[in-house]
Amino acid sequence: GMDPFEEFEFKPLTDGLGFHKRKSQPSSYLSTQPETSRSQIPDLIKDQGLELIEESSADPLRSPLPRKTRQQNIKLPQLPTENLDNGSSAVDEILKTLQKNRRFELENEKAKVMAATPPKEVYKASFWSFSAALLDSMLVTAAGLLCLIILLVITKTDLVSSLTKPDTGVMIYFATGSIFALVSVIYLITNRIFVGCTPGEWAFDQRVGLPEQLNTIGYSSRILLRTLVTVVTGFILLPLASLLLQKDLAGELSGAKLYKKS
Repeated sequence: GMDPFEEFEFKPLTDGLGFHKRKSQPSSYLSTQPETSRSQIPDLIKDQGLELIEESSADPLRSPLPRKTRQQNIKLPQLPTENLDNGSSAVDEILKTLQKNRRFELENEKAKVMAATPPKEVYKASFWSFSAALLDSMLVTAAGLLCLIILLVITKTDLVSSLTKPDTGVMIYFATGSIFALVSVIYLITNRIFVGCTPGEWAFDQRVGLPEQLNTIGYSSRILLRTLVTVVTGFILLPLASLLLQKDLAGELSGAKLYKKS
């Protein structure tokens, strides 16, 4: 008899699981399909998610990872397309700002230096001042008396009795006057050569010679000559004549002129 299992055929529940071979359709069937249907076949495969099966079949050892079915178009950020003129103008503005800041700093530093350095003093020609001479005379008198006291202590002489006795002669008067004259010469020369002015002249903004002439050989020699002329004329004649004529006669004779700060 006939085996009942010969006519029995095992059919898979779903297609594509490999239990049977799909019947190849004749070429005439494919040729009869329109071109639009052929081009839509890959899209249909992708829509059904079958491309994952194809990729896994290419490399069986690699486990398939979940992937997106469709490739998304990634848009890269586009740089702003600005004109080169705008960029150069921005750089110019930055450079101008830096130059302004640098100029401002230099001006501040210059102002600080100018504030730290005192302004240049301006002097004009002057003449003898009674107020300055009075102050200097007081200081010279005090220094002369100190020197006279030291001399009397050393010699142990009585100055009052010597000056009141008529038989002592004029030498005692000459010696006493010489002490005060010597103190005056030392006072004038020392202050004017090393400082440029006496304390009395300094108090009334006067000086002998300009500041740039200080500590020079020519200036020192002219100071010595001015002091010598003043001593020879008796300390009073030239100052009074200068006050009357409104001229510095001692300065014109010696070259060491008297100036006043203006």
